[in-house]
Parts: sequence; C-alpha cells; structure tokens
Amino acid sequence: MTRQERIAIRAERVKARDIRIKERQERQEREKQELEKKELILSDNNENNEADATDQSTVIISNELPEIIPSEKITLEICIHCFRNQRRLTWMLSSILQQKGEIPNIIVNISHTDNDGTPTTEEVCNFFRDKGLNIKETKVTEKEVSNRAFARNIQSTETTADWILFADSDMVYSEYFFDDLHKKLKTILKDIELVMGADRYSLNDQFCIEYFEKDKNVYPCIIENVGKIAAEFPVKRKCGSGIAPGNFQLISGKVLKGKCKGKITDRPGDHWRRTKGDRALRVRVGGRVGIVTKEQYHLNHDRGDSSIQR
Repeated sequence: MTRQERIAIRAERVKARDIRIKERQERQEREKQELEKKELILSDNNENNEADATDQSTVIISNELPEIIPSEKITLEICIHCFRNQRRLTWMLSSILQQKGEIPNIIVNISHTDNDGTPTTEEVCNFFRDKGLNIKETKVTEKEVSNRAFARNIQSTETTADWILFADSDMVYSEYFFDDLHKKLKTILKDIELVMGADRYSLNDQFCIEYFEKDKNVYPCIIENVGKIAAEFPVKRKCGSGIAPGNFQLISGKVLKGKCKGKITDRPGDHWRRTKGDRALRVRVGGRVGIVTKEQYHLNHDRGDSSIQR
C-alpha cells in the first residue's frame, strides 16, 4: 500500500469518526434543550457488571453558587499521564502555574517512564517544580506507559487528597478555572459521590499540529499568558460534560478510597483501549454527572505514530 493510499484511508476514518461525533453531539444538544436551565446531569445506572451498565439522565442540582463560600481550602490532586507529550504538558503546567483567584492546594501527580523524549517528562517536572508547582512523579515501565490505567491505579492508591482530577496531558486551563472549581467543590458539589465530567474546547487538529511544528520555543519553558493564547485557537468541537471521559474525571477522595477501594479499575491490563479504564471508573462509582466549569482547552495532535514527539 502506498503512502497516499494510507493517507486516504486515514482521512476516510477521520471523516467517519467526525460524522459519528457530530450525530452524538446533536443528540445530546436536543436532550439538553429539554432542560429549563443549566443543571447537572446524572448518567450511568449503578450496575455491578460493567457489560450490563446502562445510561440514564435525570436532573439532580442547579449550578448556582451560594452567596457565602466557606473559607477553608481543599486539597486537589491533578493526576496526569504523559506519553511523548512533553511540549503540550509544558503548556498545561504553565496554565496551572498561572491560575488566579482562590485556588485549592494543588498537587500535580505526573506519571511517565524514563528517557521518554526531548525534553524528558522528568526534565519538565523538575523545571516546573523549581517554578513553584507541587509536583509528584509516578514512574511506570515502558510496557505500562502506553496504558494510563496502570498509572491511574497507582495514583489512586497513593493519594490522600480531598478531591482527585484525572486529566490528559494536553489540556490548558483558563486563568480562573480552579478558582471557580474550588468554590463549587466547597458548596454545590461537595456531596457528589459520582464521577464528574466537564466540557472542554477541543481545538482544531491541523491548526494545533502546524502550530507546534513551527513552534520555536525551547522546552521546557514557561508559556506566558497560555490560557489566552489557547483561547484564540480555532475550535473543533465542545464536548465532555455528558460523558465524563478520561481528560476530565473529578472524584471525591473519600469515594475513591471507599467505594472504589483505591483503584479506578481491577483490569488495568486491557490493552490498547485506554478508555476502558475511564468507563470502568464511572461504573465503579455508580455513574457520572456533568458540571459547568470555566473554559478548558484541548491541544489536539496527530494520533498516528506513537513515536511522534508532541
């Protein structure tokens, strides 16, 4: 098969995927329009057998903050898995470093393997640790690194945080993202015992690919005003709150240690389909809820050769 033929086949697959995504988004939008105002959506019936789990939607709480917000700070651990994604990870960590407002006590737990690119993830961690971020590292083997469920199980077992956010390594958060989330976790979300998901702006694939191909930054580095830069990129789609996928899965530490027994899944070895771990966590806790947050942006990338440095 020639290179052009492979490219054509890939293009057809991407087109078919985009059609499926668009149809799903249209269906979700119709469902949301039936609600009188923005509210949280509960899905995924509580089933013991993952294969038998079903989806069900119902309104559970409004999105309005109370007038009085408790003053105490909570601890939030952001668990990130990085696999040859060090440049985009640099953007993500820059956005966490540049957060404003009343932010929680943030621990950033980054899982990776050794000697994984230029720069290495370890070098990125050391750079941002020196800049003031509280960074922990979770090391995995070369065999395990391609499946984030291995790392997330380790992170789940070891965390002592009040709340845990499982996130992708190519996200950028607007500057008041964690201020807003912190206030909600202390009030309207404090009793939620399900997995919480939130919409992200998934940025145009080709624009992001070309942007990073032309990027002259020497990594690791601080990307100044990173949230505002990402906000200017063209958007491909907005999605996530109705699914709670692995790029944003927020869960109470109490629930993770209790109901989940410190694990997101009992089958981390399901290969290569990493998203099985995402669904396993939703089913394990009995479902998901969609929440409204400040803007978060996904720096899209080529999904072909896994050796590509992103």
